[in-house]
Amino acid sequence: MKNALLRCIVFWILFDALLYILGRVLSLLPLEWPRLGFALLGIADALLLIWLFLKNEKRSFKSIELYWNRYTVPKFLYGLLIGTLIMTVMIAVLIGFTDVQLQRSTNTIQPLTWLMYLIVIIPLAWMEELAFRSYTFIKLNSTYGLWWALLTSAVAFALYHVVYGWSWQVAFLGPFVWAFVFGLAAIVSRGIALPTGIHAALNFLQLLTGMKADKLSVWTLELKPNHSANAQAKLDATGVVLQILVLVTAVLCTWWFLYKKKTSTKKLLA
Repeated sequence: MKNALLRCIVFWILFDALLYILGRVLSLLPLEWPRLGFALLGIADALLLIWLFLKNEKRSFKSIELYWNRYTVPKFLYGLLIGTLIMTVMIAVLIGFTDVQLQRSTNTIQPLTWLMYLIVIIPLAWMEELAFRSYTFIKLNSTYGLWWALLTSAVAFALYHVVYGWSWQVAFLGPFVWAFVFGLAAIVSRGIALPTGIHAALNFLQLLTGMKADKLSVWTLELKPNHSANAQAKLDATGVVLQILVLVTAVLCTWWFLYKKKTSTKKLLA
């Protein structure tokens, strides 16, 4: 398997297959927190495959920037900050430009339940970053360049969510778009700590505001009682526009990053 794209496709297929099998096994066990078990086994799944593929190529984890160093935690925390700012701005736009309001939910949530969901968000985000922004992403980037790496991994990331029950529209307006953000963050920061932080922050705020699991939300985004007749359509359209703006911004930032890199290279060679 000398072809880089083929290797990545095989990697993703094996990752999804093993993850599916692990999920089925966990569903048969009397576990109190199956999502945490799923996340931890998913991380083991990704790391095992990365190790096998790297071993076949006689490379190390360090060759793909997958190792712990003194910058790992700061990068992760910086990612949390970036993700929080992005999602806060998006929620503010929805509240400011549509007939939606943020209000306290009526959910009664046990503190332990919330704690476990907070704990599981990080390993779930790390699992996905391992599978889509470490070995495969570096492989595609070094072989075909950053643009093709971003596009290919974004398609794979969206299809991964389709396999787990997401609609095509949601998968390509959500994970596909954010894959460009996570991929650029991985390249700029030389590792997956930063994109893992961004990823975790986005998932946390979506959970917090009822965008993921309504039974666990502290607040919910609801249409105002006196909303206009086309309020839902306007809300949906605004959401789509925001996702498109995220994609456009990520593409422009990628172009700027590559431009600056090319300019710096020319100066060094001059």
